[in-house]
Amino acid sequence: MAKIQKETEMYEPVKKMLLKMGYTVRSEVKDCDIVAVKDDEMLVVEMKKSFNITVVYQAMDRRSITPNVYVAIPRPSSLREKNTRMMMRLLTELGIGLITVGNNSLRSVDIWLEPNPVKKVNSRRKNYVKKEFDQRTEDRNTGGSTGKKIVTAYKEASVLALCHIEAYDKIKMREIKTFGYPDKMKNALRSNFFGWFEKYGKFDYGLSVKGLEALDGEEFKELIDYYREEIKNKKTVQEDNT
Repeated sequence: MAKIQKETEMYEPVKKMLLKMGYTVRSEVKDCDIVAVKDDEMLVVEMKKSFNITVVYQAMDRRSITPNVYVAIPRPSSLREKNTRMMMRLLTELGIGLITVGNNSLRSVDIWLEPNPVKKVNSRRKNYVKKEFDQRTEDRNTGGSTGKKIVTAYKEASVLALCHIEAYDKIKMREIKTFGYPDKMKNALRSNFFGWFEKYGKFDYGLSVKGLEALDGEEFKELIDYYREEIKNKKTVQEDNT
């Protein structure tokens, strides 16, 4: 494999390493390239195809979310190079960790520096990121992407509601709890950002013309197919238990 040209090429190798370490991994969470969570521990990774001041600023900013922040870059050719040594010293002084991804065919990943955990965290901002992380059911983005639409927790919830109404014709607010996604589905229905839903009476929701068009469109096709299958399996279980 050729030299790393895009940040996205580093995402899968870094993700695999974090998964092996026992983390749950999500990409593009509230402007963070990678967020990984294990028990009560959260870490953030910012990726760049070369070390520069921008990634330093980004990493410093993420330190208000968690003290466990890493920069991920293609592996330098030598630790002895002056620029490499200066980079290591700067990151050490700032308490930021360093992950390197090899330019070889295996895209081997190593942690060169561990972050310094002595840092005051902005609890409100950390909870903001953690809430988005927790509400996503799958990792449907690629860390380091630019110019691409991000599948957020809100989009997931809206598609989830869309597919449930497709399967059950209408949804009553009081029935939503039985689906196992009460809060995020209620919020999606009430805000109706995409205009997919129509209200019938005080608490019933059905599909609008835009909602029907979305079911046949390409923008959310992968997510729609995923939830259609999940809902189909749940309905089968419900029928078997009756």
